[in-house]
Amino acid sequence: QWKGRKMTLRHLYIFIAVYQEMSITKAAERLHLAQPRVSQAVKELEEEYGVRLFERLNRKLFVTEKGERLYDYAVHLLELSQEMEEDLLSSGNGGRIRLGSSITAGAFLVPERAARFQEHYPECRLEVSVQNSGKVIRQVLKNELDLGVIEDRAEEEMLVKIPFREDRLYFLCGASHPLAEKEQVSLEEICSFPLFLREKGSASREITENYLKNCQLSCQPLWESVSNEALIQAIQKNPGITVLSGMLVEKEMAEGKIKNLPLCPDVFCRQFSLIYHRKKYLTESMKNLIQLFTGKKCLPEN
Repeated sequence: QWKGRKMTLRHLYIFIAVYQEMSITKAAERLHLAQPRVSQAVKELEEEYGVRLFERLNRKLFVTEKGERLYDYAVHLLELSQEMEEDLLSSGNGGRIRLGSSITAGAFLVPERAARFQEHYPECRLEVSVQNSGKVIRQVLKNELDLGVIEDRAEEEMLVKIPFREDRLYFLCGASHPLAEKEQVSLEEICSFPLFLREKGSASREITENYLKNCQLSCQPLWESVSNEALIQAIQKNPGITVLSGMLVEKEMAEGKIKNLPLCPDVFCRQFSLIYHRKKYLTESMKNLIQLFTGKKCLPEN
């Protein structure tokens, strides 16, 4: 009998498959199980906890609030089980780390630190995923990533955030832009020209939008791009203005190809931070990587 027994990992594997497929049939096919076994596993979970995990309407499944909560726990429990096995079967600094990075950090901060980490801990598999900050945050919250490196923004209660480096954003234009030689420009002047910005979800885009909104100005970019390099090239050949990290354009600014428009640069001061889930079990390898990025031996209490 299921009553009185502890929940097994098998039940969680099946529940996760049903949640992700939103179909008993597709989950059974994915797991190579008979449909009745999949249905029974979900039913046993519902009976054990006295909750409804899925609503069944017109032969379709819809997850309930309790189902959403169980999914978050189930993903973390299964990942923790895998981490435990990898940790116990390897040396203290073995196993695997899934590191997510924002695009700017992925270009300037992560490669050198990743190389240093692998040099010292070659037995650990470090998997790096570079994308915008918003996606990194979501994947850390879902435990699809172990650690993340982002710019500001992570105010979610379930995240631990460790700032480790300051960065500045600037309004930038090409050398031939009408505002390029001015000693001082107003925000209204800047907004009278087309804006070339990063995609929604990126830290620089969110910071720019919030700043303009606070100044009661709208932000409707003419160009959007996931590529910093594309924006750098665009403002050199078009009369647009972008907002990017100073680290990205040091070479172009030194060569006079790009100009920094002098408008309250301190407004765009931000921090690069390392993040992880508050409930995350940190292996020795993860602790070592955190220390390498932040220079801090003592981590904040969860």
